[in-house]
Amino acid sequence: VRGLLYMRVMIFSGSHPRHHFIHKALLNSELDCAAVVMEREDLLPKPPSNISHQDRNNFIKHFHERDIVESKFFGKTKSEEVFNDVPTLFCQSEDLNSIETANFVKRFSPDWVFIFGVDIIKDPLLKVLPQNRVNLHLGLSPWYRGSATLFWPFYFLQPQFSGVTFHQIVPEADAGE
Repeated sequence: VRGLLYMRVMIFSGSHPRHHFIHKALLNSELDCAAVVMEREDLLPKPPSNISHQDRNNFIKHFHERDIVESKFFGKTKSEEVFNDVPTLFCQSEDLNSIETANFVKRFSPDWVFIFGVDIIKDPLLKVLPQNRVNLHLGLSPWYRGSATLFWPFYFLQPQFSGVTFHQIVPEADAGE
């Protein structure tokens, strides 16, 4: 096992400023890093079609205000700027679990993988990840999985389920210890 200063960490990052903010801490450390950056959807998601007019307006307001606050706090960063000093594979959602991504990970041979902001990791990519693989999930698992997990607890009047979960990556979504 390599010492801490020689640890190799593969970062899987989304392209939103909140993802960049968290990953900058790893990039500014003494760790040897590489990254896979997945282009995410628009910062202002479309509301679900099956909600009331009032809920639709609240959904739009929530994500609009989130965008303002996150822009103020995290700034407007571009993935190419954040990850310019480390080996990086940029991909779309449909390419995340590809052979190309799996080969990129194998070539880097990480000791650890830290994931925040990408889609569910599946084979063939999952098979090449080391045992030390941690995901930062915005939402308290198992209550809120998937997307918009900091919105839905308030929508359902359950603010006590707003938070984050660190968990191991397993084949099932947001289910690892």
